[in-house]
Amino acid sequence: MISLKKFLDSEVVGSKSARAAGSTGSEGVSGANRGGQGSGNLLLAYQAALRAMGANGQKAIPALGSALDSALTRISNSLDGVVSPSAVHDARRDVDAELSLWADMALENQKQNEQTVRDLLLVVFEATASTGTRDEKFGREISELTDRLRTVAGLDSLPLIRRSIMENTSALNKSVAKMAEEGRESIRKLTSEIADYQTRLMASERRALIDPLTGLANRRGFEQQLEQRVQSGQPFSLLVVDLNGFKATNDRYGHVVGDEILKRFAGELKGQFLSEDTVARWGGDEFVGIVTGPLKEGAARADRVRHWVLGEYKLTPDNRAVTVVVDAALGTVAWDGVETGLELFARADKEMYRVKQAAREMV
Repeated sequence: MISLKKFLDSEVVGSKSARAAGSTGSEGVSGANRGGQGSGNLLLAYQAALRAMGANGQKAIPALGSALDSALTRISNSLDGVVSPSAVHDARRDVDAELSLWADMALENQKQNEQTVRDLLLVVFEATASTGTRDEKFGREISELTDRLRTVAGLDSLPLIRRSIMENTSALNKSVAKMAEEGRESIRKLTSEIADYQTRLMASERRALIDPLTGLANRRGFEQQLEQRVQSGQPFSLLVVDLNGFKATNDRYGHVVGDEILKRFAGELKGQFLSEDTVARWGGDEFVGIVTGPLKEGAARADRVRHWVLGEYKLTPDNRAVTVVVDAALGTVAWDGVETGLELFARADKEMYRVKQAAREMV
């Protein structure tokens, strides 16, 4: 990515030199054209590499969903057309951030899978050990009863034989009854342990869908909700919110302040949506909202966000007053009833970047 930026820098300089040469001859124009073609080919190869990384990341760990694929495709699309060195630098920074986030999520997914296997093995081991101990104890008792019954055949008195059989039969019935009772108790205990494990597993799955910093749904939880909305066939709209200049805030005040702003922003953002809506942190400084109803409902939520959520945030890190102005670009689109969730998100993301670019041009 660094070499790509340097190449584009050189192309910009080369283009300027070619223009400055004016009418020095057709050879200068031809050289500039060859340079531009080389830059275009390199850029196309870079875009193809980004799309390939995203697609293969989804294949490698399906549980993480299509987040990486979507993010890298978006970055690739941002490089369409005439690209400046600064745009390439921004793309490199975004790619680094997305790959780092995906690596953290992959590591966490691996840890959760390993813990799940350990818990299952523990339940099976405890149940097996309990059953083995019970069967061994009653096996000895039944074996002793069998030995005593064998001695009955050596008795020569019918009353003694009858009494011995009755006594041993009673003991055998008691042993079998104990086995049955302890078997039922073991089943009850195992059922209780499995129910407890299922509860803990469900709680773990819920935590896996929550962003630990903001308490909102994370990217995986959002994708599940988005897929459910598409499957339901009911109208809804999608709102994408991307904070402007948040990296500069982190650089100036530090990540502790940055995290606090994200938490407070997330709380204010969620307060502008209804209970049947879904608000999530897509990643970094980008948030999403699924709004029940047509586009006008999504537009209404966007207006509330602009009015009540954006603006000044006052903090006191290290006992010093800090005021940070939070601004964002918002993109709102409605589901057309046909497109997939990923296609809808890509359209909303594109609309958000259109709004962001329009704001930059007005400055």
